[in-house]
Amino acid sequence: MNTMPLEAATRQLIDTNLKNLGWQFTGEGRNVYLEQPKTESERKKLGGKRPDYVLYSKESDKPLIVIEAKKKGERIDTALEQGIFYAKQLEAPLVYATDGVFCKSFHTLGNTTPKLNGEDVDEFIREALALKFLAKWEVNTVSPKVQYDRRELIRIFDEANNMLRGDGLRAGIERFGEFANILFLKLISETEDNKKLAGKCTSFDDMCHWDYIKSLKPNSRIEHINKIVYEKLNALYGTTIFTPLLIKDNDILKSIIDKLDPLTLTDVDSDVKGDAFEYFLKESTSTKNDLGEYFTPRHIVKTMVRLVNPQIGEKIYDPFCGTGGFLIETFRHIERNMVGGNPKLQKILREETVYGNEITNTARITKMNMILAGDGHSNIHMRDSLANPVYLDNITRNDKGEISRDNENNIELSDGNYDGYDVVITNMPYSQKTNYGSLYDIPSTNGDSICVQHCMRAINSLSQNGRMALVVPEGFLFRKDLAKMREYMIERCELQSVISLPQGVFLPYTGVKTNIIYATKVNQKVPSKNKRKDFWYFDVKSDGYTLDNHRRKLETPSDLSKYEEYRKLDADQAKEMMQVGFEAIPLDKVYENSFVLVGSRYRTPKTQDVSYPLINLGDDKYFTILSGGTPSSSNPSYWDGEVNWITLADLPAGNFITKIFSTERTISTEGLNNSSAKLLPINTVVVSSRATIGRVGITKTELATNQGFKNIIINDHSIIMPEYLACILTAKKDEMLHMASGATFKEISKENFMTIQIPLPSLATQKKLVDELNSYQRLIDAARTILENYKPSIRLDPNWNFVNVGELFIVVSDTIDPQTETGIVNYIGLENIMAETGDLIGVTKADIKTIKSTKKVFQRGDILYGKLRPNLNKVWFANIDGICSTDIIVLRPKTAEILAKFYCLLLREDVFNAQVLNGVSGGQLPRVDISYFLSLPIRQVPFDNQQRLLKQIETEQLLVDPSKELIEMFEEKLINRVNEIWGE
Repeated sequence: MNTMPLEAATRQLIDTNLKNLGWQFTGEGRNVYLEQPKTESERKKLGGKRPDYVLYSKESDKPLIVIEAKKKGERIDTALEQGIFYAKQLEAPLVYATDGVFCKSFHTLGNTTPKLNGEDVDEFIREALALKFLAKWEVNTVSPKVQYDRRELIRIFDEANNMLRGDGLRAGIERFGEFANILFLKLISETEDNKKLAGKCTSFDDMCHWDYIKSLKPNSRIEHINKIVYEKLNALYGTTIFTPLLIKDNDILKSIIDKLDPLTLTDVDSDVKGDAFEYFLKESTSTKNDLGEYFTPRHIVKTMVRLVNPQIGEKIYDPFCGTGGFLIETFRHIERNMVGGNPKLQKILREETVYGNEITNTARITKMNMILAGDGHSNIHMRDSLANPVYLDNITRNDKGEISRDNENNIELSDGNYDGYDVVITNMPYSQKTNYGSLYDIPSTNGDSICVQHCMRAINSLSQNGRMALVVPEGFLFRKDLAKMREYMIERCELQSVISLPQGVFLPYTGVKTNIIYATKVNQKVPSKNKRKDFWYFDVKSDGYTLDNHRRKLETPSDLSKYEEYRKLDADQAKEMMQVGFEAIPLDKVYENSFVLVGSRYRTPKTQDVSYPLINLGDDKYFTILSGGTPSSSNPSYWDGEVNWITLADLPAGNFITKIFSTERTISTEGLNNSSAKLLPINTVVVSSRATIGRVGITKTELATNQGFKNIIINDHSIIMPEYLACILTAKKDEMLHMASGATFKEISKENFMTIQIPLPSLATQKKLVDELNSYQRLIDAARTILENYKPSIRLDPNWNFVNVGELFIVVSDTIDPQTETGIVNYIGLENIMAETGDLIGVTKADIKTIKSTKKVFQRGDILYGKLRPNLNKVWFANIDGICSTDIIVLRPKTAEILAKFYCLLLREDVFNAQVLNGVSGGQLPRVDISYFLSLPIRQVPFDNQQRLLKQIETEQLLVDPSKELIEMFEEKLINRVNEIWGE
């Protein structure tokens, strides 16, 4: 019996979720225990403390999972720590902390977040899967064969694409859709086979099965599929999405079937239905730009779905649903949290819950995706949402709750959804033009405006909890031409939060910077006295993945988890929210500032001893802002003249402020006069406003810049010092990044640049700050000079003999096979070894089972030498055991008389590297031949001299190393001192 003060709603969600996964709370097979463990000995271990849930295997008394429910006002991390304590006492491998929707997990043996198929575990799991985590923290339920076959699938699609072109099908969605039709037959057949293995009933007709189709003669397959298979599938799923194949050539169909047939694409042990089709859609669209699909990463989708927390009985709509990612996750979310076994609720979930439009023929593929993922396909339509706004303005309910409307306007309400939707969740198309703006309250040809208006008006004003979560481009938050649209949105809903996503989350599809807008009470008339006075702004620095085309998983936690923990945005947690990065943005300030929703625009000093007036860069009383330009490259008379001219490359990364005394490139006066470039006076502050945004320099000679700069001429140096302005602008880099927009590269418009505000203290205060910062910079520069000029130098006695490297060292060829080994190991790649210094940057802790290929084994005392050019000067003395990349040569001394740490210095010297370069060969990835490497001459230094020289170098390095610490310390002081002017 539950006696602890858990919130009833949270407990009910946990119970329902566990029951749906097959965990038993009562009876002979009971394996869930509430508020106490199963046995008396375990209760003694806990000393009377009571975990909320302890889950066991039905086959033993071994605890598998401890669950702690978050209580009101308690952080998930606090609950997780409590759960970890209980789990370690009980020797349970898995811990969850949850508020019923948002979960965090921990593996007590791996001492980290458990991973399932490469992703963090963020949901409860069934018993059979939990058992796999008994001895390891990372589990793969997708077998190696299935993983390999899925990669093969993408290669086969590329081959099929060429074959379908030969059959006259158009590039893009026509060929893509035809291949998806055939692939669906393969996947649904595998899915049905898995159902039979699990003893489940099925209505699937054997005549539609892949094996049956394959058994037919090749010249009768097209007719069988078109006239029998698709007719039966349409009847089975109550749809018309299966239309006759466009393929005319029997041999092409045979070839595609033959290539797909050996593959196994679904895994009976997988907990995610339809993941094979999702894999295909994601991987194929990431390289086929003509398909026009942007895949929203699954972790972003999950965050947004948990944010709106859709419930059974609500109608959820995605007007730009693409291949159905949001709707499928919505379907899964509701199904997980819905009481199972209720036929009426199941029917509502399948037929009256998720709705979506997709403008292209992708809608058919979306329906297939949803069928494979569990259903919910019946309300997906091929439709241009913007051309079909949901008309709700004239709809009311009478006292009995019945719908009525104004018939005089003859409003057509499609698909029976005349009262709109409860939730809209979508990633809308960006920066489109539309011809349907006249159908909306704020007419426009701007698609960003009309997309948001469409989402808003689709929500029923009579819904008790109408809400929306939209991914919008950054420009929507600040563009001047969208100010009225933002006002319209703020007036017609409660804007709860804006989540700023880092640029790169949608790579490789697009580099556009985006945000998530979350709003509630959409289209409800909320009295002004009851409306909230601010909204929360949350800046995500990391979403847990690298921000490049590869999007690799990082070991560091995602900032999205911080947002999710506080996603309810409870006012009584405001203090804690601000401590983790939330900012409360006052709406009255938003009204005064053209309804700009970028949080950094409203950052004010937190603690400021002196209140300095703020001035805009656009104030012509103080500044003149000039852009740069580039003369025509086709006219040689414009170049190599008497005018200094700089590009973004002249402001290197890592410098606090660059002083520009001269330039490598010049243009002529004629070139200056025939371009938009302007001659800038000495002490102009130049700011990088394109690509490398936020770097700052001061001109110490007259010069011009290219168009990548915004150049600030100070009109009165008796009021503002250029050095002060340059220093203070370094603190505005993040704000500048938020202002930037553009697809190919990001750029700040002059209009937005001029809105940047800076504090204006007295000239004496400015001078004091600049003098202090200059003193820090001189110390930094001096320390950098020491580091740049110091290189270990070893004076070798010319009488010491030369020997071949191979006479002193053996090349270690030991490898590790991830298919047969287990355990956690240290992994070193070339990227971990710093050139020239041999320092190590990070060590990856890797589970051998996750290693994709064979690696070399090294041990403490070995030398790791990079054999891949340009990494030939990457040499590291191993002070740990581990495995490494095959692009590294592992050298082991043949005798104890050879000090590997000393020979690392010789192997890193320029003279030796010059010899190595002579033996480099290969095309795109040139590397040194190992036999050649072992034949290179190197001095054989007597053992006692090795010891003496090594000690000498180590003594020198002890004197040099503090310079690194000094640089880090004073760079931090420099930034902190600038931030103090802002009160931060």
